[in-house]
Amino acid sequence: MAVRFDSFSLNELVAKPDDAFRLCSLAMVGGQRVQGYSGDYFRMYLGDTMVVIRTMLDTESGQEELLGMDTHAVSDCVWNCRVVKDVTPADADPMSRRLLVNVDGREDTALVDVLCADVLPEIVPGMEIQMNMVAFPLRIVYSEKGKGSVLEATDDAVLLEGVVKDAKVGESYMGLEMMTRFARITVETPMGDIEMCHALDAISEDQKDLVKNGSVVSAYCHLSGDAAIGKYSAGIRFSVDQDLKVLSAFFRDGGVQRLRPILRSDCAATFLQNRQEGNELALSLLSEVGRELREAGLSHGTPGRITGGAGLSIPGQKCLLLGNGNPGEYAFLCLPEVDSLGRIRSLRITNDARYEFEPIV
Repeated sequence: MAVRFDSFSLNELVAKPDDAFRLCSLAMVGGQRVQGYSGDYFRMYLGDTMVVIRTMLDTESGQEELLGMDTHAVSDCVWNCRVVKDVTPADADPMSRRLLVNVDGREDTALVDVLCADVLPEIVPGMEIQMNMVAFPLRIVYSEKGKGSVLEATDDAVLLEGVVKDAKVGESYMGLEMMTRFARITVETPMGDIEMCHALDAISEDQKDLVKNGSVVSAYCHLSGDAAIGKYSAGIRFSVDQDLKVLSAFFRDGGVQRLRPILRSDCAATFLQNRQEGNELALSLLSEVGRELREAGLSHGTPGRITGGAGLSIPGQKCLLLGNGNPGEYAFLCLPEVDSLGRIRSLRITNDARYEFEPIV
């Protein structure tokens, strides 16, 4: 979604379809693999910039399907965002996300194309996401003065005006060979500092002396945020808490493919008296159960814990309470048992009234 080779003066890398495919192949062979729930990302560094390839397993052919690519920059500008709304276009692939976000409840909102979004167990309004941020200007003007603190979302981009805190020249490399130079501008915004990247010839000659600390930059931008940082820098994480979030997203929205990484190959799934063993059979059963629960309006998941049940389970075991979304109205318990790595070895969905439980607030 954020494919801005022009911001790094790297248009020649993807000038022809064959060139773009060659770059994707190079990234998939020599780049860093970042595991997502639905597929994988491959991140290849090219000096101060990077290319991120999106891939997904085709379950029919068993082959890895190339979905697309994004560009980003090596940046230290991190935002702690809160999701306001998921505004991903309907035609976007499963590995892409566009989010409307704010910071600390501020009225200012920003529209962000999220790289490596599938490393997150779920994306829901109100949740916090930490992202490494880059701005790609479509139009840009530098001046001596201005408001210096504006960030406003538009239909598919943002209007940004901020004070330049740092201005330097970035470089892109392929191996040891330098390819291009571009402007790397750190800009202060209401949500935090952001790295703005643009070609050196993107501004007129009379503006070039204003590309310096203390100037004010006004731009109409696409924002790109890399979610594969911090604890998610290598991709998805396994734990019972993460697994419950993935399960909650599945029962609510569908997408059984996202369950595949968290289920062991020998996983057993049980719904009432129907037990299926092995990853594929377990996924088939869960797909059917998830569809039926959504049709019945019982797909809202609330984290909970077992408090008793006459030896049926270990008190304190975490679970997912499935119901209609009304507090206290739960129809089923979803009980995962995980191994030492946090992957699910068995998953039981039951309405056994002998279980005692409570929601986790």
